[in-house]
Amino acid sequence: MSDKKKTPPVFKISAAVLLVTYCALCVFLYYKFMGWTEGAVYESDLPAHISLAVDDGLIYSLISFIIIGLSKAGTLELLPILLGLFAALSVFFTAELLIEVSDKKIDSNVAILLALLLNIVMPCYIRGLSDGRYMGMHASSIWHNSTYLMMKWMGLWTILVYLRIEKDIAGKLTTKSYLFFTCILTLTTAAKPNFFLAVTPAMLIFLIVDLITKRAPFGKLVFFATSVVPSFAVMVLQNNALFRAGAGGNGIMIAPGKAMSAHTGYLLVVSFLSIAFPLMMLLLHIKEIFKNRYLLFAWLCAGTGYMEYFLFSEKGSRNMDANFSWGYAFTIILIFGIALIMWINDLKSFKTCKSIVKKVYLAGCGAVLAYHTWCGLLFFVRLCMGVSYMMWG
Repeated sequence: MSDKKKTPPVFKISAAVLLVTYCALCVFLYYKFMGWTEGAVYESDLPAHISLAVDDGLIYSLISFIIIGLSKAGTLELLPILLGLFAALSVFFTAELLIEVSDKKIDSNVAILLALLLNIVMPCYIRGLSDGRYMGMHASSIWHNSTYLMMKWMGLWTILVYLRIEKDIAGKLTTKSYLFFTCILTLTTAAKPNFFLAVTPAMLIFLIVDLITKRAPFGKLVFFATSVVPSFAVMVLQNNALFRAGAGGNGIMIAPGKAMSAHTGYLLVVSFLSIAFPLMMLLLHIKEIFKNRYLLFAWLCAGTGYMEYFLFSEKGSRNMDANFSWGYAFTIILIFGIALIMWINDLKSFKTCKSIVKKVYLAGCGAVLAYHTWCGLLFFVRLCMGVSYMMWG
């Protein structure tokens, strides 16, 4: 009998109820965000994104086309429902990634519950180390930015497809899979280029290793490498739109720590607190990092995203907007996901484990994960109550 059949019905009911509740609250939140004009009540980037697309004609993301289309059709009020669907898709593809990473050993309903947790967790907040529960911290659970909301679910889908191909690149890299991957990678880049900047360097490293180890024919691997070409073209168009005269951008500069430390004087501490649970699990399994391709890929993505966020900033009026943070924010859900799967696997041998130190450490990891979750629930509830996403102080 499979694990799926042994799963109690309570998991299926809980997954359905919690997913519907979460998505309904997201739709409510996005309706409130649309009505924001100024002040700290339901503050959001959404009105600005609508204005840039509808009033200024600035098209730099797929969401811009959707907003303009809804506006011309006189159905802009449907946008919050669409964003709510994005939230649901993020949970769905997170669950699919967990199932994939666990080698399909997790029941789909359990995966949904775990995915909901991963879409809620926030940094371990300690008052005084940053300006607020969001400002100065690094989080994957972000609700106030429509372009990120679109990139998140599309990025999870893209990585899921990539990992399935990469798992057996010699056998699964066909013309059909190549075209499908190229298409969704391009669309995800069009949603927000930060995904491409943070994730494709890790893909390149894996591709180089595959070439060296000859996991697939040379021609096939080079063919796969060309899948990024359309995304490069999309980024050129986005760059021209964002940095054209009057668009508010004046280019990119190397400014280590400038944007990242704008809201905290304790950058290293805050960086640790933001991803405390996955870091603790990485320390426990550090010897496996070159054996576990999922673990290595997730941390390569996160490391690349973090360095880009740390090193780069925009020039001009947007120099402190931290727009290079979005790629790193996305990768955080990847390292949380792989850490969660590893923690669950470790718990299966908890009773038979003879090391008291390891048992205490695993319990400590669980406590840290619980605090990540509590901080996320508190943050989300406050958002729904109208508190600004910045949550100063």
